Amino acid sequence: MNRFKKMAIPYLIWMIILVLIPIVILIIMSFQRTKGIKIFEGTFNNNFKIIFSKDVMQRLWLSFIYSAVVTVFCLIIAYPVAYIIARANFKHRFLVLSFLILPMWSNTLLRTKGIASLFMEGNIFTSLFEKIGITLPTLNWYATPMGVITGMISMYLPFMILPIYNSLEKIDKSLYDASDDLGANAFKTFWKVTFPISLKGITTGIILVFLPCATGFGVAEQLGENGLIGTYIKTQFDNEATYGVGALVSLIILVIIIGALFIVGKVDKEGETLL
Repeated sequence: MNRFKKMAIPYLIWMIILVLIPIVILIIMSFQRTKGIKIFEGTFNNNFKIIFSKDVMQRLWLSFIYSAVVTVFCLIIAYPVAYIIARANFKHRFLVLSFLILPMWSNTLLRTKGIASLFMEGNIFTSLFEKIGITLPTLNWYATPMGVITGMISMYLPFMILPIYNSLEKIDKSLYDASDDLGANAFKTFWKVTFPISLKGITTGIILVFLPCATGFGVAEQLGENGLIGTYIKTQFDNEATYGVGALVSLIILVIIIGALFIVGKVDKEGETLL
């Protein structure tokens, strides 16, 4: 046992260097007004009043609205897809699932750029059809709520499908037989057996979709939305004079993420839905 503890020492060192020390730096910077990461040269500043400013509150609220809408639509789409794949009686189910989660293996920026280009005038589809004399209507969804939500759904949908599928696929088939023997119809079997057992996957999927939507900036920014809290943090770190504000808002987001991971740990202690 002691030998395994010694093997964990390198990982502990890396965690201290790459996680603990940066968090400590953020905490110190959040109480300072500093140009760049000069934590020992900054002056004390009460950045906490910025948190309750109208701009930050509006961005937090908008981020919450976008994230909630995207999460709900991802759940509505992902659950039937995961259910059909998990209950289907055909071989190579994993291959079908792989096609659904294949976008996760490609570069996020390139995918977002591709989706954003489809919402602009003169995209590749309209251009191709114009060459053969067919004029297609342009969506013009770029930098609109519809375009941002649609783009986010397409980006984060695999993160909802995978944990739900894993939870459904691990259900013991004898439970369905028992429910059938007891006279339950298909709907009652789903409501009393399938859905309660799949709640672990649903909870994990909701967190995996909601958190990136609420805290990230890359996807929304590429889709033309610059009013979210993630973009605000990026803007603060783009300006050396406001590193302290960016650090403080980042810490608040970090606390939210840690809280969400704590919930996942309580709901899914074995990590079954992520395996």
